Amino acid sequence: MSNRLAELAQRKQTLIERAGRERAELARAYNKIRAPIDIGATLLGLGRTLKTHPIIAAGVSSFLVSGYAGKLLKSTGELLSLWKLTRPIWAWWRKRRSK
Repeated sequence: MSNRLAELAQRKQTLIERAGRERAELARAYNKIRAPIDIGATLLGLGRTLKTHPIIAAGVSSFLVSGYAGKLLKSTGELLSLWKLTRPIWAWWRKRRSK
């Protein structure tokens, strides 16, 4: 009887350790895809806002049709090129902070 209880306790401990490893693995996998999910959630929220508020959608579309959109896109392109320069520094900083 005690042998059976010892076996059950050992199996329980093995399952607890296995669940801990799987949780850690799942957390690592989630951290790898967290940024794309956050961006997707933001875009989804923006899409819902435009869908539920047609006046805002009309304002955004008229802004894009006007000449200001080209200037905005040019500025956005400059910001993206700046981001490409700062990305290695940002990655280094985040890695340094996580240690």
